[in-house]
Amino acid sequence: MPAHTIQVGDTVSLACPPEDARVARVAGSYVFIEWPWRSPDPDSRSRWNGQVALPRDPRSREWLNTPWRVEPDSDLLEVGDACLVGIPPTPVVVQEVRTYDPPKDTGWIPRPTLGLAVVPLGETGDEAGYVVYVDGAEPISVA
Repeated sequence: MPAHTIQVGDTVSLACPPEDARVARVAGSYVFIEWPWRSPDPDSRSRWNGQVALPRDPRSREWLNTPWRVEPDSDLLEVGDACLVGIPPTPVVVQEVRTYDPPKDTGWIPRPTLGLAVVPLGETGDEAGYVVYVDGAEPISVA
């Protein structure tokens, strides 16, 4: 499905093939992954350290706030461990389509121009959901 045809209320499936990554830090209920796709933006007002924090506990509400999954199970990972990070096919409902002109200053490059605010299919309320930049460095497919 071309991203420009997506509308609020559409049910779509997100996916991203797993990519090799490394654990940079483990802190409490999060594992910090050295993100394999993006680069820090030297011209940004924000400073991004190249890491993305992901929840470790699939029973937590925060698990619903990201489609990204780590293998092996993030509870088993320690600093320096190799892992895979990707998005298994994940059905979501589009809550908002966001366009950025000029591209959004996120702290990394490439700067995105299109974001989808989504919630997992079957979830409602303010506690679940996230924004996915579908034209960023990650090879996210939307079907």
